[in-house]
Formats: sequence, C-alpha cells, structure tokens
Amino acid sequence: MQGERIAGLDNWRALLMLAGIFLHATMVQEVHLTLFDLIARISSNFRMGAFFAVAGLLSLYAIRKHSADTWLTRRVFQIGFPTIFGLFVLAPIMSICLSWHWYGSAVPSLPALGWWHFWFLLDLLLYAPITWWLYRTDRRGGLFASIDAWVEAKRPSVTLTILGVGVVTTILVQLIVALAMLAGPYQNAVWTLHQIVSFAPLYLFGLVLAGSPALFRRVTARTGPALTVLALVFTLCLASRLLPGGSDGLFATPMSPLNVITASLCPPAVTVLILRSALTIRETPPLFRRIADASFTIYMLHFPIILLLDMLLDPLRLDPYAAYALTVGLAGWLSYLAHRLIVRRSAIAALLLNGVNPGKPRTVAAE
Repeated sequence: MQGERIAGLDNWRALLMLAGIFLHATMVQEVHLTLFDLIARISSNFRMGAFFAVAGLLSLYAIRKHSADTWLTRRVFQIGFPTIFGLFVLAPIMSICLSWHWYGSAVPSLPALGWWHFWFLLDLLLYAPITWWLYRTDRRGGLFASIDAWVEAKRPSVTLTILGVGVVTTILVQLIVALAMLAGPYQNAVWTLHQIVSFAPLYLFGLVLAGSPALFRRVTARTGPALTVLALVFTLCLASRLLPGGSDGLFATPMSPLNVITASLCPPAVTVLILRSALTIRETPPLFRRIADASFTIYMLHFPIILLLDMLLDPLRLDPYAAYALTVGLAGWLSYLAHRLIVRRSAIAALLLNGVNPGKPRTVAAE
C-alpha cells in the first residue's frame, strides 16, 4: 500500500513542478489578462504549498529507507549540485535575457538576476536538516508514536487540523510582513524570506503525516473537511468584495492581508485532497512516467528557455494567448527533449541538472 502511495505522490510532485511552466510563461507577456492573473493566483494559493507538503511526506518515507546520515548526505548532494549550477550558470543566462528585453543590453543586471527561479531548491536544502533531526528525535524518543497515540485517543477535528496549519503559516508570514514594512529600502529583500518561512509549516505537515499513520488515515478519510476550508476561504474572498473599493487594498500586493490568508489556508486543504487522490492511483501511464522522470530537468531549464523564446517571439507581435500557448508548448517540449537527449546520456548533465551521483544508480528526485 505504501509503495502505491509513494508512486501516486511522486506523480503529484512532478505535476506540481511541471505546472510552473504555465505560471512562468505568463510573466513574459506584457499584458494583464484575466487568465494570466488566475494562473498566478492558483499557483500562489495552491501549487507550491502543496508541493512542499508532498516533499515533506516523501522525504520521511525516503529517510526510513536509509540511515539518517546517509539520507542527509544524499539529499545535500542531490539538491546542492543543481542549486549551484542554477545560481551560477542558468541565473546569469536568465539575467542576460531579461536585460536584453528590458534595456537592450546583453550585460547581466543584478535586478534581473534569475536566482529566484531556484529558491525552492534552497528551501529543500534548508529543510533537510529539519527532516534529519525529527527522524533522529523519533528514533530516540518515539515522537511519531506519541503523535499517533494522541490522535487515536483525542481524534482531533480534521477541519481544525487543516485550519491550524494555515493559521500558523498566516502568523509566520504576517511577522515577515511586519519586518518588511520596517525595513525601508530593503523591504523586498526582507519579504523574500517568506518563501522560506511560509512553506516550513507545510513541509512539517507532510513530515508528520508520513510519520503518523493514524493522522494520515484521519485527514484522508473524507474530502468534506478540506472542501469546507476551501469554501470558507472562497466565502471570505467573496465577502471582501462587498467592502468599499471592492477590497482592492486587501489584494493589492502579495503582502496584502487577504493574499496572505488565502495563500496560507488553501495549501493544507489542497494537500489533503492530493493525498486522497494519490491513494487511488494504481498505475502510471508510461508516457507520464517518462515526463515525471524528466520533471526536475524540465523545471531547471524551462524558464531560461521561456526567456529565450520571448526574445525570438517578441518582434512577431503575436496575439498574447497565441504567444502564451506557443511558449508553453515549446518550453515544455524543448526541456523534455534536453532531458531525453542530454541528461539521460551524459553523467555530467545528470549531475548538474538532476543531482545524480555519477558513481551510483539514478535516483528519484523526490527523495
């Protein structure tokens, strides 16, 4: 049963990574369209939070297959090499593309440096020691067994559990907002810390679900609690539109109150629905399995490719929707092609883009 669960979760992990193509292709369009705004909102409110919860779950499953020290070494190796390659090779390429587009210059500029495309790798590296520590703590003191016993005895409300994760996230992000407001000219730099802080509760939620079978069974037994939380968030957003000015101030920026609340409360609920879905997956079609195996490469390469395509397509002045569809299709296909023709055939490329140790068998990126 756990093997089927891991396969389903790994498929979701890949899908959530690949969905980044649809978001990033909107960022090079120089028009504001409802569809593009909707894609951005879905990504911020659902996609990455759910990704980190799934990553936490898969991380604890993986560490149990190895010793804690072995897993941590593999994890740092596996994520570290793509992070270094991304920051020092791909990010400058992205900067050159953006600088050419914005300023007509091929000289990389610091504001355009594409390091932010690889922020999730930095998060995974920072969360790895937390996984190692919790696993060691559990081995010494039965941490997860205690959580299991508490769940069996108290049978906590699933709705309140989901809301609790969201509320903790909301509080942490609001603290970052407060610090950013006090930072003056460094506001944007301080605000970037939310990309580490806001996903930590989701990652820990995934770890605890993997460690506590009783909690996992309880939160995935029904879809009602998760759908209730999502309905509450939707009702809150709908009610806010009745405020003077249509609540524009509440949604104006990523740091605005309702943006923080929705981006904090939705991911744990979506995670529960994803886990329910993963339990029903029995077999993965070969084509999707190949695409899922290439997901790490696709994520690493698709944004630089999107920026290069934008430079080529911009002079054509295509319809925004046509340019978007063409960009998504070509970026996805070229990234996948790079994986099949280069990464799978070159040990160096596999190391730099997938973190695969040349001296050991290929591993799954989710581990």
